Amino acid sequence: MCLKHNAIFEEKIIMEIFEKIRFFREQKKLSQEFVSTILNIEQSQFSRRESGQIPFSINELEKLSELFDVEISEFFKEKTVIFTSNNQSGGNFGQYVSVPDRLIEQYEMRLKEKDDMIDMLKEQIQQLRK
Repeated sequence: MCLKHNAIFEEKIIMEIFEKIRFFREQKKLSQEFVSTILNIEQSQFSRRESGQIPFSINELEKLSELFDVEISEFFKEKTVIFTSNNQSGGNFGQYVSVPDRLIEQYEMRLKEKDDMIDMLKEQIQQLRK
């Protein structure tokens, strides 16, 4: 789903764990070589994990959550939202924002309630005009 609002595009993206790790690494501007050193593995092994060929171990996920300064649960959330826009040089930038599924459900419920209220008020206006 893409919505255009004040030059900001909002996309709901379901990301795999390895994709989130790459996203966080790139946001922190860290090289694969640096992160693989922290994990005490070869850069080629980290690259295979980050591309989804090999799963990350729990121990590695714990180290990555500390390195990226995020809760380990961020790697497992179902939905993420990335806000992207063009900068003046024509490049893109992004900001990661996690949105819990329950919050999305509540928001959608409120939107439905609003739509129902609008419909009810329209009907009342129609009856008053008669």
